[in-house]
This record gives sequence, C-alpha cells and structure tokens, in this order.
Amino acid sequence: MKLAVIFPGIGYTNQKPLLYYSQKLAKTHGFDVIALDYTDFPSNVRGDEDKMKECFDLAWKQTCEQLSKVDFDKYTGEDDCIFFFSKSIGTIMAAKYALENNILAGQIYYTPLKETFDYVQDGYGLAFHGTKDPWADNETIENLCAQKHIELIEIPEVNHSLEMTDSVVDDIDFVADVIETVESYVSDYE
Repeated sequence: MKLAVIFPGIGYTNQKPLLYYSQKLAKTHGFDVIALDYTDFPSNVRGDEDKMKECFDLAWKQTCEQLSKVDFDKYTGEDDCIFFFSKSIGTIMAAKYALENNILAGQIYYTPLKETFDYVQDGYGLAFHGTKDPWADNETIENLCAQKHIELIEIPEVNHSLEMTDSVVDDIDFVADVIETVESYVSDYE
C-alpha cells in the first residue's frame, strides 16, 4: 500500500498547481491521498514573528487533528511507502509530523522555510527553491539542504510559488519540469 499526504502552505492551497499535480501524480501511481486543509491564518504574515508563530501553531494543531485517525502502520510493510508533499509552512508541518511520529516518509519539500530544517530527517527528501523567493534566503536553504543531505533543485529567477510573475508559459514549463522530477524521485522509491 502507498500513501501520499499533502501539506499546503498559508496561501498555497491544494488547488494550486504544484499540489494539485502532486495529488494527481500520486493517484496515478496508486497512492491513497490525504490532502490537508489549513484555515483561519492571519493576513500579512511575512516579516511578523508573532503572526508567523500563530500560523505555525494553527497549522500544527490542524495537522494533528486531520491526521489523528490515519493508520500509518498499514503503509510500512516491505512493499509499502509513504510520501509527504509539502509547500512553504506545510514543509515545517510535514517534517515535524514525520519526526515526532517516527514516520519514515519520502519528503517532497516545495519551497521549504529555514524552520523546516529544525525537523528534517537526514537524507529523506527532495527540495525545490526559487532563487527569487522572498520567504527563504538562497544561501541558507543551500547550506541547510547540504547539512541534512536533502537534494536541492534551485530554479533561477522564480518566486515562492516557483513562478515568474511575467511569463505564464514559463510558469507552466516550471511546473511541468518540477512534477517530472518528482515523478522520477517517487518512482525510485516505489
């Protein structure tokens, strides 16, 4: 059996391209899919430590509530696998949930934040980062991925959504490239 859990971001819901196509990819590969939803986040969070902490606490509570009845043990046999697909603050939740619940999950981190690496299990993951991401410093993400042995794919000139703001066609190409890379990564673990 195979399980994929989707951890969204603050404004990057499960219906946004990276997470939408990650769910579709997982279903195509025969995964059971659980897509978490986060609600009631404050606005204007970036740069405000108090609001960021509030978002973290809300997301953690909602993560634990939504996953409380999932029997992860049924996905841990020899031929089974678990993947966590996460975006932004969701990367923190995915890493923390796996660590605190002793779940060895393949991790797909879309635009991880610095705080994600407080919980990352060494060597279990693939991270995507845009070099124009205002939420995460390039050098910091590069160093933290190297320290935790997380494969990092940097995409030049894209923002926190892994998009350019002026080229729709390029954005679609970026998403296609990312999903193609993720499919190859997931296939290696099946």
